[in-house]
Amino acid sequence: MNRISRTMIASAGAVVFAAGVVACGSSSSSSPSESASAPSPAGTGEIPFADCETTTFGEPLAPLDPPANPTVYTAPPPMTIDESKLYQATISTAKGDIVLCLQPALAPQSVNNFVTLSRNKFYDGLTFHRVVPGFVVQGGDPQGSGSGGPGYSFPDEPVRQQYVDGAVAMANSGPNSNGSQFFIDIADNTTALQPLYNLFGKTSSGLDVAKQIKQGDVMKTVVVRQQT
Repeated sequence: MNRISRTMIASAGAVVFAAGVVACGSSSSSSPSESASAPSPAGTGEIPFADCETTTFGEPLAPLDPPANPTVYTAPPPMTIDESKLYQATISTAKGDIVLCLQPALAPQSVNNFVTLSRNKFYDGLTFHRVVPGFVVQGGDPQGSGSGGPGYSFPDEPVRQQYVDGAVAMANSGPNSNGSQFFIDIADNTTALQPLYNLFGKTSSGLDVAKQIKQGDVMKTVVVRQQT
């Protein structure tokens, strides 16, 4: 389940849409909404962001027990990643590539979820359905409406970093409702977001591409690689 509430919140000159919770895994992802007065302290034990630019990665990971329909699951994926490794996810768009550095030390379940969905082609062809200039770009809803998800939800994890420019986190619709929707900060949102969204990595290259994304732009492919 993803979080995005369908409540319209006017903030910093933008209208933010978040989606409410939908029963049983048809999730709506709670879009993050700006709150300029709310500081965003990281959770217990802040962990430095990793540097994927100096890391060597292997070949793209192949699908792993994919469902017949790549966007429909009946349960969260089992933990299959190596938590001692970093993961690189390359989102290909018509405007260029956005490369994410995924860090299990920050949020292992979130990284495992994103890696599993990516290698099973869940995200291929989906859109960035929500774009708020100077705030976030958000994608991962197979319905494209902001209220869809993979058919399951998984728990929240401690937020161990700040929502800085380029940070990557799960969208949700309330506590423990994470699914497939995620967002990329395209501004420094450390004081605009409360620590309510599993933060699991950071953009290592292509942040300029992310800042050019428009609502409806397509993630042509999302390819993931493991640190060697």
